[in-house]
Formats: sequence, structure tokens, C-alpha cells
Amino acid sequence: MLIAENDQRFYISISTIPYAGKGLFAAVDLPPGTMLEVIGVRIEPGSITDICTSWADEYKIRSHDILIIPTGFAGMINHSEKPNLRKVTKNDRLYFLTEITIPANTELFFEYSDYAVNRFMHRP
Repeated sequence: MLIAENDQRFYISISTIPYAGKGLFAAVDLPPGTMLEVIGVRIEPGSITDICTSWADEYKIRSHDILIIPTGFAGMINHSEKPNLRKVTKNDRLYFLTEITIPANTELFFEYSDYAVNRFMHRP
């Protein structure tokens, strides 16, 4: 299966967060209700596949019973305690949703779970 990201509304650049590496930015103004699908490999939570892909745990995106190793733009969204996106599920698919207008060239953020923050952001 070929997985390819082709959404022209977004681009990758150096994050505005020091030491974060790269981040995802809006290429155009994104009005409220704009959705970005999390594309990638869907994993059954708690399965042998989940265990075998533990190398990707810090990149996996989870919402309820949906767990995805992202291979597209969604995997480049960094954490913020003041996010401008939130996760939503629709028709058994996972998306990031804007609730406010996000101007072009603005970095996109969502709030990582407490588990992710504690495990991956506060390493000794």
C-alpha cells in the first residue's frame, strides 16, 4: 500500500519551539472547522503489533480506540499547552480540527496527553 501526503494547506519548517526540530505550519489561512486527517498505519491498541512497534510509541497518535503511527503531516504537529488544534474522530477516522481561524505561516499545535508529556517531554 502506498501512503502519500498531498495536502497543500500545510508545510513543514523549523519549529518555533526551541530544540523541537521541525513542526507543521499552515500554508494558507485555516478557518474554523478545517480538518487534517491523520494518515498512517492503524494499530490495534494493546496488540502484539502495538508492542512490536514500541519503537514508534512517541509518534503514535491515539484517540479512544484509534491508534495510528502517522506517516503524513499530522506526525509533525508539536505539543503546546495552548493548542490551536484538537483531535476528533469522525466515521472511525482520526483528524485534527481547527476551532479558530489560524493565519497562514502559523505553527500548528495540539496538547499531548499527560502520558506523552510525562514519558517523552520530561526525560531526565
